[in-house]
Amino acid sequence: MAYIEVIDTYKRYKVGENTVVANNGINFSIEKGEFVVILGPSGAGKSTVLNILGGMDTCDEGKIIIDKTDISKFNNKQLTK
Repeated sequence: MAYIEVIDTYKRYKVGENTVVANNGINFSIEKGEFVVILGPSGAGKSTVLNILGGMDTCDEGKIIIDKTDISKFNNKQLTK
């Protein structure tokens, strides 16, 4: 099992009557000690992925597993810890 696993994650923001999809079915894994670069054009959702991994935001669907713990179900207090 990878140290970090992002499994079929989605993040949507409601802007007025419109829905903006920031992440649409993101999947990747990172092994402990591995060096990773996230690349993409402006608006591709890079910062959204990093904010979710850092516990500053949550995904609407999918799983974020860090060191065998699924943080996607954490509440705000758990994410802050």
